[in-house]
Amino acid sequence: MNTQVAASFKFNELRGLKPLLSFRIRQERVTFLLLQNKMSARSDLPNIPKVYAGKTVFITGGNGFLGKVLLEKLLRSCPDIKEVIVLLNGVNQKEIFEKKRDELLQSSVFDRLKEEAPRALTKINFVAGDVTAENLGLGEAMLELIQEEVSFVFHCAANVRFEEPPRTLLKINVFGVYRVAQVCLKMTKLQALVHVSTAYSFCHKPLITEAVYCEKIPIHIMLDFDSMSDERLEHICDSYRKSRPSNYQYSKALGETLLVQGFSDRIPIIIVRPGIITAAAKEPFPGWIDNYNGPNGFIALSCKGVLKSLLVKRGVCADWVPVDLVANTLIAAAHFLIVNKNPMKLFYKDMRKLNPTQCDVPIINCVCPYNHQLSWNEVTKICMPLLLKYPSERLMSPPGGIVTSNEINHGLCKFFLHYLPASTIDTFTLLTQRRAKMVNTYKRIHGVMNHLQLYTTRQFFFTSKNLSTMIEYQLPEDAETFPIDQTKFEWSEYLENYVHGVRRYFLKEADDTLPSARKRLSRLQAGILCGQIFCVGFLLFLMMRKFKPNIGIRLLTKCKIQRFLTFEKLRI
Repeated sequence: MNTQVAASFKFNELRGLKPLLSFRIRQERVTFLLLQNKMSARSDLPNIPKVYAGKTVFITGGNGFLGKVLLEKLLRSCPDIKEVIVLLNGVNQKEIFEKKRDELLQSSVFDRLKEEAPRALTKINFVAGDVTAENLGLGEAMLELIQEEVSFVFHCAANVRFEEPPRTLLKINVFGVYRVAQVCLKMTKLQALVHVSTAYSFCHKPLITEAVYCEKIPIHIMLDFDSMSDERLEHICDSYRKSRPSNYQYSKALGETLLVQGFSDRIPIIIVRPGIITAAAKEPFPGWIDNYNGPNGFIALSCKGVLKSLLVKRGVCADWVPVDLVANTLIAAAHFLIVNKNPMKLFYKDMRKLNPTQCDVPIINCVCPYNHQLSWNEVTKICMPLLLKYPSERLMSPPGGIVTSNEINHGLCKFFLHYLPASTIDTFTLLTQRRAKMVNTYKRIHGVMNHLQLYTTRQFFFTSKNLSTMIEYQLPEDAETFPIDQTKFEWSEYLENYVHGVRRYFLKEADDTLPSARKRLSRLQAGILCGQIFCVGFLLFLMMRKFKPNIGIRLLTKCKIQRFLTFEKLRI
C-alpha cells in the first residue's frame, strides 16, 4: 500500500491533483463508514464546558496571538472553569512582569469578555517564568500548585521567526518542549497536554499526513545543543533538516519527535498542527488580529500603500486558518482525547498502514480542506478593492500593486516601485537634515516577504482525516459554541473583515477616520494622475524637439496657408 501511495504522489507531481484528491476522497469515505456505526453513542458524551468545569488550565505563550484568543475563549465559553494559569515567558523583574500583565489585560481581545462576563478575568493567574529553565523558572509554591491542580496544559509558546539562528529556535521550540513535558510528568491530575506545532513541520514530504515522521537525530543530541559551537550547530541543522526551507520548520519537527520518543508513554499528549494562522473569523471579533506575522504584515503594508509587488505562483493555495478556529480546535482536541477511551482507534484504525509511526500520539492537521481553499491569486483579487475601501490614515501612496509569478518581473517591480521611490524620499530627507530610513525599511520588508514566498510559490498537500473525525464526533452544542469546521464560512466576507480588522485592530485606526482617509486617497490618486500626465507630456515634448525641431513652425505655417486659401475662396 505504501508503495502504491508513494507512486501516486510521484504521479501527482507530474500529472496534477487528481491522484491526491482521489486518495483523500477514499480516505474520507472510510472515515464516514466508521462514523455511521458510532454516531448513536455521541449523545452520551459530556460536552466541552462540562469537561472543563472545575478544572485548572495551564497555558504557555498566553500573551501571544493564539494564546490570547485561547485564553479569552476558555474564560467566556467555559464559565465553570476553575482557574487559568498563564505563564509570561522571559519575565524576571517585577516591573516588567506587571507591565506585560497589564498590557495583556488591556488588550482589545478581552473587550467582549468584559461586557459579557467581567468577573471571569479574576480566574486568570499570571505567573512569571521561563519555558527553557528548569521547572519553567517557577517558584516552589507555584510549582507545587501546578503539579497538584492542573488538568490541562496548552503549550503555545514558540519562536516563529524564520530568520532566527538555530540556537535561538532550538532553545524555545525544542528545549522548551522538553521543560514543559518534564513538569507535566509530575502533574497528578493531568488529563491532556496539547502541543501546538505547525502544519509545515514536515513540509519536505510530498504529502503531509497526520503522523510524526520521527527525526533520525538522537534525543540527547537535540538537548545538548547548548554545549555546541554555532558552526557545529549550523552544520548539524543543515545536515538533518533535509529540504526544509528554514530551521523553524525543522525545530518544530524536532519538538514533535521529542514528545513522541521521550514522553508519549507517560503523558496523554495530542499534537495540533495549524496552517498559516490568520485573523479571527468571528471571535472575539471578526477580523481581530494583533501581530505582524504571516499575511497580516503584507495586508497592513498594502493598506498603507507601501507594498507594491507580490510574487505568487499561479494556482498555489493559501493554507489559511482563522485564529479562533485554531483555538477551538485546541480546546476540542483535549476534550476528544478525554471523552473517547481509545482516540487512536478512531483516528488511525482505518488508515493504519498509512501511519508512518506506530506511536500513541494523535496528530491533527488543522488545515482548510482542499475543496474550500482559495488560491493566492484569488485572495489578492478579492483584497485589492477592499484595500481601497479601507485605506489607512497614514497612506504613502494608493494601495494596490502588481501580482506576478515571474521572478524577473518581481525584481524589476521591487526596484522601480520600492527602492527607487525610497531612495528619492531618503535623498530629500537627508537634504532636510533628517534621518533617512525608507531604503532600510524596504530591506527589512523584503527580508520578511522572502520567507512568506515559501507559501506563495509552493503548493503543499495535507491530509486532515483526524480533524474530519473530530468534526463528525462533535456534539451539536459544541459545534455551535466551538466551531472547528472551516467550510462553514464565506471567504469573501472573511477577507473583508480581515482587511477591515487590520486597519481597526492592528493599525489602531478608528472607523470614524475612514472618510478623511478616503479623501487623502482621492488626493493621492489625483496627484499621481496629474504627475503621470505631466511626465507623458514632457516626454512627448522632448521627443518632438529631438526628431522634428521645426514641427511647431511648420504646423503654424500650414494653418496660416489653409486659412488664407479659405479666405480667398470666399472672396471669389
